Amino acid sequence: MSAGWVCPACERRFANANQWHSCGNVDLDATLARHTAHAVAIYRAVEAVTASGGVRVHPQRTRIAFISTMTFAGVQLATRWADLSFIVAGPIDDERVRRIELYGPTSFGHTVRLMSPDDVDADVRNWLTEARRRGDQETLDPHAVVEPILGRPLEVLRVPLRSTVVSTGPRPVLGLPRYAAQAFGAHPSVRVTIRAAVHAGTVRARGDGCELVLDDVTLGQLGLGAGDPADLTLTADL
Repeated sequence: MSAGWVCPACERRFANANQWHSCGNVDLDATLARHTAHAVAIYRAVEAVTASGGVRVHPQRTRIAFISTMTFAGVQLATRWADLSFIVAGPIDDERVRRIELYGPTSFGHTVRLMSPDDVDADVRNWLTEARRRGDQETLDPHAVVEPILGRPLEVLRVPLRSTVVSTGPRPVLGLPRYAAQAFGAHPSVRVTIRAAVHAGTVRARGDGCELVLDDVTLGQLGLGAGDPADLTLTADL
């Protein structure tokens, strides 16, 4: 198991050095005190499954994260519900999954809305157990093949990633990791969020690699040039 990198400011552990994150030390009791008893009860039901065996509970500005070697789950509290997010090695086919975010070929982030503590049922507990394995880096495989992700029961597929400009032609072209193109194989037309603006794009094969073509913007409008890095998010409605 990799030791990873520990942020010196917030002591949160990551797989990669200097990985971007929402840094800060937030008190758990103070966080829970701002929420309703109902939402806190949902959180406690999740915590009972996840916070054991060396797992660290890390309150953040917008959620409460659970971390072993890596972050593997988190809870975002509302008034009458809580959104549970967790990362497992493959997509889960369940009507409760509202969204999938793909962070790597075996890093599928899922979001499930929990309306009561009873929603933390056997299935959710099993998902969290599998997510803990992901947090322990047992299920990481950077060379895994991602099958095209299809519609039901998902609403949205999102892939946040860092890309690089590979062309300065009339339409900007950015390189994509293979897993992203594989995931969007059934949905080549995507929305691209870059520098807070949303553009139309197309995912396509290019030789042995993959690329993203932006359909409605120039590099000059983006303020980018060949070889420049770009943080972006690809989104498709399923």
